[in-house]
Amino acid sequence: MSGRFSPEFFIKSTSKVNSTISWIKEVKDISLDLFMIFGPSLNYVFQVIKFHRTKSSKGFSNFLCLVTILAHTTKIYFWFGERYKFTLLIQSILVIFILLYVIYLCIKFQEIPEGEATLSLLGKRDITLKEKIKNFICDYLSFKKTFNPKLIWRWDNVFEYYKFYCIILAVLTGFLFLLGIKNKYYSIFLGYINLGLELLCSLPQIIELYRTKDQRNISKLMILCWFTGNIVKIYYNYYNNSPLQLILGSYIQVFFNIILIVQIVYYYNKNKLEIKNDKDKEEKTEQIKDIKLIVNTIEEEVEEKERLI
Repeated sequence: MSGRFSPEFFIKSTSKVNSTISWIKEVKDISLDLFMIFGPSLNYVFQVIKFHRTKSSKGFSNFLCLVTILAHTTKIYFWFGERYKFTLLIQSILVIFILLYVIYLCIKFQEIPEGEATLSLLGKRDITLKEKIKNFICDYLSFKKTFNPKLIWRWDNVFEYYKFYCIILAVLTGFLFLLGIKNKYYSIFLGYINLGLELLCSLPQIIELYRTKDQRNISKLMILCWFTGNIVKIYYNYYNNSPLQLILGSYIQVFFNIILIVQIVYYYNKNKLEIKNDKDKEEKTEQIKDIKLIVNTIEEEVEEKERLI
Protein backbone atom coordinates (compact mmCIF):
# COMPACT_ATOMS: atom_id res chain seq x y z
CA MET A 1 0.00 0.00 0.00
CA SER A 2 2.80 2.40 0.92
CA GLY A 3 4.38 1.76 -2.48
CA ARG A 4 1.18 2.73 -4.29
CA PHE A 5 0.94 6.09 -2.48
CA SER A 6 4.65 6.83 -2.35
CA PRO A 7 6.01 10.31 -3.23
CA GLU A 8 7.19 8.97 -6.60
CA PHE A 9 3.62 7.87 -7.45
CA PHE A 10 2.25 11.28 -6.41
CA ILE A 11 4.85 13.10 -8.53
CA LYS A 12 4.11 10.91 -11.57
CA SER A 13 0.34 11.42 -11.16
CA THR A 14 0.76 15.19 -10.82
CA SER A 15 3.00 15.23 -13.89
CA LYS A 16 0.39 13.33 -15.92
CA VAL A 17 -2.37 15.71 -14.80
CA ASN A 18 -0.24 18.74 -15.67
CA SER A 19 0.62 17.32 -19.10
CA THR A 20 -3.10 16.59 -19.74
CA ILE A 21 -4.05 20.14 -18.72
CA SER A 22 -1.26 21.48 -20.93
CA TRP A 23 -2.50 19.36 -23.86
CA ILE A 24 -6.10 20.54 -23.37
CA LYS A 25 -4.90 24.17 -23.26
CA GLU A 26 -2.90 23.67 -26.45
CA VAL A 27 -5.90 22.09 -28.22
CA LYS A 28 -8.08 25.00 -27.04
CA ASP A 29 -5.57 27.56 -28.33
CA ILE A 30 -5.30 25.83 -31.72
CA SER A 31 -9.12 25.56 -31.97
CA LEU A 32 -9.50 29.25 -31.12
CA ASP A 33 -6.88 30.22 -33.69
CA LEU A 34 -8.59 28.15 -36.40
CA PHE A 35 -11.97 29.63 -35.48
CA MET A 36 -10.57 33.16 -35.66
CA ILE A 37 -8.91 32.48 -39.02
CA PHE A 38 -11.82 30.82 -40.84
CA GLY A 39 -14.89 31.89 -38.80
CA PRO A 40 -15.40 35.40 -40.24
CA SER A 41 -14.84 34.16 -43.81
CA LEU A 42 -17.34 31.34 -43.27
CA ASN A 43 -19.98 33.95 -42.36
CA TYR A 44 -19.86 35.35 -45.89
CA VAL A 45 -19.78 31.87 -47.46
CA PHE A 46 -23.35 31.45 -46.15
CA GLN A 47 -24.29 34.71 -47.88
CA VAL A 48 -22.66 33.52 -51.12
CA ILE A 49 -24.78 30.34 -50.96
CA LYS A 50 -27.88 32.48 -50.35
CA PHE A 51 -27.13 34.62 -53.43
CA HIS A 52 -26.73 31.54 -55.63
CA ARG A 53 -30.00 30.10 -54.30
CA THR A 54 -32.18 33.22 -54.60
CA LYS A 55 -30.44 34.70 -57.69
CA SER A 56 -31.00 38.14 -56.15
CA SER A 57 -29.00 40.56 -54.02
CA LYS A 58 -31.94 42.77 -53.08
CA GLY A 59 -31.84 43.75 -49.41
CA PHE A 60 -28.10 43.12 -49.07
CA SER A 61 -26.02 46.28 -48.66
CA ASN A 62 -23.05 46.52 -50.98
CA PHE A 63 -21.70 49.26 -48.70
CA LEU A 64 -21.32 46.62 -45.97
CA CYS A 65 -18.62 45.10 -48.21
CA LEU A 66 -16.91 48.49 -48.60
CA VAL A 67 -16.78 49.27 -44.88
CA THR A 68 -15.75 45.73 -43.88
CA ILE A 69 -13.03 45.56 -46.53
CA LEU A 70 -11.64 48.93 -45.43
CA ALA A 71 -11.79 47.86 -41.76
CA HIS A 72 -9.79 44.69 -42.44
CA THR A 73 -7.38 46.51 -44.76
CA THR A 74 -6.52 49.13 -42.13
CA LYS A 75 -6.15 46.28 -39.62
CA ILE A 76 -3.56 44.65 -41.92
CA TYR A 77 -1.52 47.86 -42.13
CA PHE A 78 -2.00 48.42 -38.39
CA TRP A 79 -0.16 45.11 -37.83
CA PHE A 80 3.13 46.60 -39.07
CA GLY A 81 3.23 49.00 -36.11
CA GLU A 82 1.37 46.95 -33.49
CA ARG A 83 2.35 43.30 -33.91
CA TYR A 84 -0.88 41.70 -32.70
CA LYS A 85 -1.36 37.95 -33.17
CA PHE A 86 -0.59 36.72 -36.69
CA THR A 87 -3.88 34.76 -36.68
CA LEU A 88 -5.88 38.01 -36.93
CA LEU A 89 -3.74 39.12 -39.86
CA ILE A 90 -4.54 35.94 -41.82
CA GLN A 91 -8.20 36.35 -40.85
CA SER A 92 -8.33 39.84 -42.40
CA ILE A 93 -6.71 38.66 -45.66
CA LEU A 94 -9.23 35.83 -46.06
CA VAL A 95 -12.20 38.10 -45.29
CA ILE A 96 -11.08 40.61 -47.93
CA PHE A 97 -10.82 37.90 -50.61
CA ILE A 98 -14.28 36.46 -49.85
CA LEU A 99 -15.85 39.95 -49.78
CA LEU A 100 -14.35 40.79 -53.17
CA TYR A 101 -16.23 37.76 -54.48
CA VAL A 102 -19.41 38.85 -52.63
CA ILE A 103 -19.17 42.20 -54.48
CA TYR A 104 -19.00 40.31 -57.79
CA LEU A 105 -22.19 38.41 -56.85
CA CYS A 106 -23.93 41.63 -55.74
CA ILE A 107 -23.34 43.09 -59.22
CA LYS A 108 -24.24 39.83 -60.97
CA PHE A 109 -27.56 39.37 -59.14
CA GLN A 110 -28.61 42.98 -58.71
CA GLU A 111 -32.13 43.83 -59.89
CA ILE A 112 -31.88 46.29 -62.78
CA PRO A 113 -35.10 48.20 -63.63
CA GLU A 114 -36.55 47.53 -67.06
CA GLY A 115 -35.02 49.69 -69.74
CA GLU A 116 -31.79 50.21 -67.81
CA ALA A 117 -30.06 46.97 -68.80
CA THR A 118 -26.89 47.71 -70.72
CA LEU A 119 -24.59 45.56 -72.79
CA SER A 120 -20.89 45.62 -72.01
CA LEU A 121 -18.76 47.39 -74.58
CA LEU A 122 -16.71 44.25 -75.01
CA GLY A 123 -19.84 42.19 -75.57
CA LYS A 124 -21.07 44.18 -78.57
CA ARG A 125 -20.70 42.22 -81.79
CA ASP A 126 -21.30 45.00 -84.28
CA ILE A 127 -18.00 46.81 -83.61
CA THR A 128 -14.50 46.03 -84.82
CA LEU A 129 -11.67 44.67 -82.68
CA LYS A 130 -9.91 48.05 -82.84
CA GLU A 131 -13.00 49.78 -81.48
CA LYS A 132 -13.33 47.13 -78.77
CA ILE A 133 -9.74 47.77 -77.63
CA LYS A 134 -10.32 51.52 -77.72
CA ASN A 135 -13.54 51.19 -75.72
CA PHE A 136 -11.81 48.91 -73.21
CA ILE A 137 -9.09 51.53 -72.61
CA CYS A 138 -11.64 54.34 -72.28
CA ASP A 139 -14.14 52.46 -70.15
CA TYR A 140 -11.98 50.20 -68.00
CA LEU A 141 -8.55 51.79 -67.74
CA SER A 142 -9.61 55.41 -67.26
CA PHE A 143 -10.29 56.82 -63.77
CA LYS A 144 -13.02 59.25 -64.81
CA LYS A 145 -15.78 56.85 -63.81
CA THR A 146 -13.86 55.57 -60.76
CA PHE A 147 -13.58 58.98 -59.08
CA ASN A 148 -17.02 60.28 -60.05
CA PRO A 149 -18.57 61.22 -56.64
CA LYS A 150 -22.04 60.18 -57.82
CA LEU A 151 -20.86 56.72 -58.84
CA ILE A 152 -18.43 55.73 -56.06
CA TRP A 153 -19.35 52.22 -54.89
CA ARG A 154 -22.44 52.31 -57.12
CA TRP A 155 -20.77 51.17 -60.32
CA ASP A 156 -22.42 48.62 -62.61
CA ASN A 157 -19.08 46.97 -63.42
CA VAL A 158 -17.16 44.87 -60.87
CA PHE A 159 -13.85 45.91 -62.45
CA GLU A 160 -14.39 49.45 -61.08
CA TYR A 161 -14.69 48.08 -57.52
CA TYR A 162 -11.45 46.13 -57.82
CA LYS A 163 -9.70 49.09 -59.40
CA PHE A 164 -10.86 51.38 -56.57
CA TYR A 165 -9.61 48.91 -53.96
CA CYS A 166 -6.20 48.67 -55.67
CA ILE A 167 -5.93 52.47 -55.47
CA ILE A 168 -6.67 52.34 -51.72
CA LEU A 169 -3.95 49.69 -51.29
CA ALA A 170 -1.49 51.82 -53.27
CA VAL A 171 -2.19 54.90 -51.11
CA LEU A 172 -1.86 53.00 -47.79
CA THR A 173 1.33 51.26 -48.96
CA GLY A 174 2.79 54.57 -50.13
CA PHE A 175 2.19 56.17 -46.72
CA LEU A 176 3.57 53.07 -44.99
CA PHE A 177 6.93 53.32 -46.74
CA LEU A 178 6.98 57.13 -46.73
CA LEU A 179 6.42 57.41 -42.97
CA GLY A 180 8.29 54.22 -42.06
CA ILE A 181 7.04 50.65 -41.65
CA LYS A 182 7.28 50.82 -37.85
CA ASN A 183 6.07 54.39 -37.48
CA LYS A 184 4.16 54.37 -34.19
CA TYR A 185 2.02 57.44 -34.93
CA TYR A 186 0.89 56.12 -38.32
CA SER A 187 0.07 52.80 -36.67
CA ILE A 188 -2.02 54.45 -33.93
CA PHE A 189 -3.81 56.53 -36.57
CA LEU A 190 -4.66 53.38 -38.57
CA GLY A 191 -5.77 51.65 -35.37
CA TYR A 192 -8.35 54.33 -34.63
CA ILE A 193 -9.43 54.44 -38.29
CA ASN A 194 -9.99 50.68 -37.97
CA LEU A 195 -12.00 51.27 -34.78
CA GLY A 196 -14.23 53.80 -36.57
CA LEU A 197 -14.77 51.40 -39.48
CA GLU A 198 -15.55 48.52 -37.11
CA LEU A 199 -18.23 50.78 -35.62
CA LEU A 200 -19.75 51.27 -39.09
CA CYS A 201 -19.48 47.65 -40.31
CA SER A 202 -23.09 46.64 -39.63
CA LEU A 203 -24.57 50.12 -40.13
CA PRO A 204 -24.93 49.95 -43.98
CA GLN A 205 -26.87 46.67 -43.68
CA ILE A 206 -29.08 48.13 -40.92
CA ILE A 207 -29.88 51.13 -43.17
CA GLU A 208 -30.49 48.92 -46.23
CA LEU A 209 -32.89 46.67 -44.30
CA TYR A 210 -34.76 49.72 -43.00
CA ARG A 211 -34.97 51.07 -46.57
CA THR A 212 -36.08 47.87 -48.35
CA LYS A 213 -37.85 46.20 -45.40
CA ASP A 214 -36.90 42.92 -47.07
CA GLN A 215 -34.75 40.33 -45.30
CA ARG A 216 -35.38 37.39 -47.65
CA ASN A 217 -32.01 37.60 -49.42
CA ILE A 218 -30.02 38.00 -46.19
CA SER A 219 -28.45 34.80 -44.86
CA LYS A 220 -29.65 34.26 -41.29
CA LEU A 221 -26.73 31.90 -40.72
CA MET A 222 -24.33 34.68 -41.72
CA ILE A 223 -25.81 37.09 -39.15
CA LEU A 224 -25.91 34.44 -36.41
CA CYS A 225 -22.30 33.37 -37.06
CA TRP A 226 -21.26 37.01 -37.30
CA PHE A 227 -22.73 37.69 -33.84
CA THR A 228 -21.23 34.49 -32.32
CA GLY A 229 -17.86 35.21 -33.89
CA ASN A 230 -17.75 38.71 -32.41
CA ILE A 231 -18.53 37.32 -28.94
CA VAL A 232 -15.62 34.88 -29.31
CA LYS A 233 -13.48 37.71 -30.69
CA ILE A 234 -13.93 39.71 -27.46
CA TYR A 235 -12.62 36.78 -25.41
CA TYR A 236 -9.83 36.09 -27.92
CA ASN A 237 -8.61 39.68 -27.91
CA TYR A 238 -8.56 39.79 -24.09
CA TYR A 239 -6.87 36.38 -23.90
CA ASN A 240 -4.10 37.41 -26.31
CA ASN A 241 -3.69 40.98 -24.98
CA SER A 242 -4.66 42.52 -28.31
CA PRO A 243 -4.47 46.32 -28.76
CA LEU A 244 -7.29 48.36 -27.20
CA GLN A 245 -8.61 49.37 -30.63
CA LEU A 246 -9.34 45.73 -31.56
CA ILE A 247 -11.07 45.02 -28.23
CA LEU A 248 -13.31 48.11 -28.50
CA GLY A 249 -14.08 47.23 -32.13
CA SER A 250 -15.34 43.80 -31.06
CA TYR A 251 -17.71 45.32 -28.47
CA ILE A 252 -19.06 47.80 -31.01
CA GLN A 253 -19.68 45.04 -33.57
CA VAL A 254 -21.61 42.96 -31.03
CA PHE A 255 -23.83 45.96 -30.23
CA PHE A 256 -24.69 46.56 -33.91
CA ASN A 257 -25.12 42.81 -34.50
CA ILE A 258 -27.84 42.78 -31.83
CA ILE A 259 -29.64 45.64 -33.61
CA LEU A 260 -29.34 43.74 -36.91
CA ILE A 261 -30.74 40.53 -35.40
CA VAL A 262 -33.73 42.40 -33.88
CA GLN A 263 -34.31 44.06 -37.26
CA ILE A 264 -34.22 40.75 -39.18
CA VAL A 265 -36.64 39.07 -36.73
CA TYR A 266 -39.03 42.04 -37.01
CA TYR A 267 -38.98 42.16 -40.83
CA TYR A 268 -39.17 38.35 -41.04
CA ASN A 269 -42.44 38.36 -39.07
CA LYS A 270 -43.69 41.35 -41.04
CA ASN A 271 -42.88 39.76 -44.42
CA LYS A 272 -44.45 36.50 -43.24
CA LEU A 273 -47.66 38.35 -42.30
CA GLU A 274 -47.68 40.19 -45.65
CA ILE A 275 -47.26 36.91 -47.56
CA LYS A 276 -50.09 35.37 -45.52
CA ASN A 277 -52.35 38.38 -46.22
CA ASP A 278 -51.54 38.19 -49.94
CA LYS A 279 -52.43 34.48 -49.97
CA ASP A 280 -55.70 35.20 -48.13
CA LYS A 281 -56.53 37.90 -50.68
CA GLU A 282 -55.79 35.51 -53.55
CA GLU A 283 -57.96 32.82 -51.97
CA LYS A 284 -60.81 35.29 -51.45
CA THR A 285 -60.46 36.51 -55.04
CA GLU A 286 -60.61 32.92 -56.29
CA GLN A 287 -63.67 32.24 -54.12
CA ILE A 288 -65.41 35.35 -55.47
CA LYS A 289 -64.61 34.23 -59.03
CA ASP A 290 -66.04 30.77 -58.30
CA ILE A 291 -69.19 32.28 -56.79
CA LYS A 292 -69.63 34.59 -59.80
CA LEU A 293 -69.16 31.65 -62.13
CA ILE A 294 -71.81 29.64 -60.27
CA VAL A 295 -74.20 32.62 -60.26
CA ASN A 296 -73.66 33.14 -64.01
CA THR A 297 -74.27 29.44 -64.65
CA ILE A 298 -77.52 29.52 -62.64
CA GLU A 299 -78.68 32.67 -64.46
CA GLU A 300 -77.97 31.05 -67.80
CA GLU A 301 -79.93 27.96 -66.78
CA VAL A 302 -82.86 30.10 -65.62
CA GLU A 303 -82.83 32.07 -68.87
CA GLU A 304 -82.73 28.84 -70.84
CA LYS A 305 -85.74 27.47 -68.92
CA GLU A 306 -87.66 30.72 -69.45
CA ARG A 307 -87.03 30.48 -73.18
CA LEU A 308 -88.30 26.93 -73.26
CA ILE A 309 -91.45 27.97 -71.36
